[in-house]
Amino acid sequence: MYFSSVKLNIHPLAGLSRLECWLLGTAWLVIALKCLAVSWAIPHYGVPIAPWVIIGPTLFFAAVVTVIWTTHHE
Repeated sequence: MYFSSVKLNIHPLAGLSRLECWLLGTAWLVIALKCLAVSWAIPHYGVPIAPWVIIGPTLFFAAVVTVIWTTHHE
C-alpha cells in the first residue's frame, strides 16, 4: 500500500535541539511584545488604522515560517 511508506512526525518540535527551541521561543516572545506595542501605540498616538492591519500579517507570516521551519528540519 502506498501509505505504508509515509511517516508522519506527530511531534514536530521533538526533532529540534534545545538551542533551536530556545531561539523559536525567543522569536515568538519578541513578536508578542511587538504586537502589544503596536496595539498600544496606534490608539495612543491616534493613528487612523486598526492595529490588526499590522498585527494580523505579522502573526500570519510568523506562523507560516514557524510551521515550515519545524516541519522541514534536517
